[in-house]
Amino acid sequence: MLSNQISAFEYVSILVSIILGLGITQILSVVSDLVFDTPKVKFYFPHTVWIVFLLFLHIQDWFITYKLKDIPVWYLPELFFILSYPVVLFVLSKVITPQEDDVDRTDLKAYYYRRYPTIFGLMGGSVLLSILFNAYLLKLSLIEQWPLAVFLALLLGLMRFKTQKEAVHIALATLLILGVGAAIWLERFNWVIR
Repeated sequence: MLSNQISAFEYVSILVSIILGLGITQILSVVSDLVFDTPKVKFYFPHTVWIVFLLFLHIQDWFITYKLKDIPVWYLPELFFILSYPVVLFVLSKVITPQEDDVDRTDLKAYYYRRYPTIFGLMGGSVLLSILFNAYLLKLSLIEQWPLAVFLALLLGLMRFKTQKEAVHIALATLLILGVGAAIWLERFNWVIR
């Protein structure tokens, strides 16, 4: 006899997927508008890297959430905890992408430098949530998460000192590309859906 019931994980993952979908929609919608207006838009390398990185984080969170499929019972505080990361990613997707009424909508360098302290602060919050998620639900030690801790310290330092030096932001964007590439390569056998 077939059952029409969904598991607790499936029920929880629906809400996670909706929030992640909203963030992905925000990013793709604004990026497609900017690409459409390419003749008027001055793209900026660090800003573009951050947008791609944020899109990667949305997809990675959806992917990693599947590791929770064996949790048989979910409690409301755990649900709030699980939802906090996609919510921060969604807020980041709104902050990092210029809205139609934004004065710097076509000058993405000016937009980036006006918004980067907020972007770095929210990203720092998402990194902290990620560390807690990994420790609490995936049972990873803090030692195993040293790259996230370094990234968090770097973000908080740059946010605090509010450096406007372009070389620093280009270097950070380059490190993001290298870090994501290394993570994908090193975790290719761990990031699996079975």
